[in-house]
Amino acid sequence: MISLGETLGVGTPPDNGEGMSIGSLAARTGVPVDTLRAWERRYGVLRPWRTDGGQRRYGAADVERVLWLAARCAEGQRISDAVTALTALSAREAGAETLPVDALIARISASARQGDSGRMEVELDRAFAALPLVQVMELVVFPALADLGRRWAAGESVVVAEHMLSTATERRLAGRLAAARRPRGPIGIVACPPGERHSVGAMTLSVLMAQDGWRITFLGADTPLGEADSIAAARRASACVAVCTVPGSAERAVREIGNCHNTRLWVLAGPDAPLPSEATVPVWGPDLQAARDAAAERAAGEAAA
Repeated sequence: MISLGETLGVGTPPDNGEGMSIGSLAARTGVPVDTLRAWERRYGVLRPWRTDGGQRRYGAADVERVLWLAARCAEGQRISDAVTALTALSAREAGAETLPVDALIARISASARQGDSGRMEVELDRAFAALPLVQVMELVVFPALADLGRRWAAGESVVVAEHMLSTATERRLAGRLAAARRPRGPIGIVACPPGERHSVGAMTLSVLMAQDGWRITFLGADTPLGEADSIAAARRASACVAVCTVPGSAERAVREIGNCHNTRLWVLAGPDAPLPSEATVPVWGPDLQAARDAAAERAAGEAAA
């Protein structure tokens, strides 16, 4: 695998002078020729060289660049922002600063508070590119959102910053959720109970469950659980998950779940969920990885039944 630091270098032919045409590059990456030409013209993404006969040829580094950028676009990112992120990541691998996690959290929070979406997107891409999804959420994104929450509680005007960071994160998660969809597997319903307006955690768990074989319907924030229960019954869902993050959210969810009688399993997840030993409803947790493991165990049980 060619490192990102290498992929932004100036195009030079290999020792044997071989390479591929832009048509072959399109076939290798799944990106249309017209799109490749536009990326090369507008952003300098590709670094071709010319043969003695004047034909443009592309190498393995071009393949890596295009595949990386195509993946970011599939996650919902604009190509201009993806190119900016690739440049930043390449600079880091080429010897630029390597940020500790605390510094990365601080930069994400600060850029969001300053309304600098471009910088915030670059820092988010650093995190998503460097860490698996559970770690990037637990170690970077959730702490950055928590920092904004503490500032809001202290009286700072950070609502716009929180919306900006949440939206950017959800866009990346939505791309991964779409990519993980599959035609077979146990059906899961994931929702945030009434009053719960923070859906990043629920979407993250949805992505992880989908990657582990579940067919997920993600219902989002502030969902009436009775309606979710009806949908789950119609789809013969194997599990419904109420993800609770704010104080009081789990208590409200338990009350609503008490009136839900259609589905085989309702569970709680999220930081507001009680300890399993203290809960009247099954709990997947206490953290994101534990919730993922519990969901995987449930899916394995469904497959063995």
